[in-house]
Amino acid sequence: MKNVSKLRIELAKVFEQLKNNELDIQQAKAIVATSNAMLKSAQLEMEHSKMTGSAKSINFLSTDDL
Repeated sequence: MKNVSKLRIELAKVFEQLKNNELDIQQAKAIVATSNAMLKSAQLEMEHSKMTGSAKSINFLSTDDL
């Protein structure tokens, strides 16, 4: 997943697939767990930057190119 905007789009697709019974609940849970790990990683990067006073850009949080 290139950035958080693409993640949002993919999660919306997962939701639609679940509603249409096109995706197994276990697969959906695995996808959500992975996305949560990705978001937590970005959150940790943000916290680290804040604590160290770094102005480092976090690519995953960019929304420029969908």
